[in-house]
Amino acid sequence: MSLPKTISGWCMWLYFLWVGLGAFVALPMAGIIGGVLALGYAIFALLGK
Repeated sequence: MSLPKTISGWCMWLYFLWVGLGAFVALPMAGIIGGVLALGYAIFALLGK
């Protein structure tokens, strides 16, 4: 298993980690941070970064 090499890859990994942890632990501002990570993935995937 390797680490992501792009910003969009990091956003995707962090999004799933954040949402997965949020299923077991009450995280503050979970919806806002999850939304920012999802939006970051979409934008950077379209830009190709």
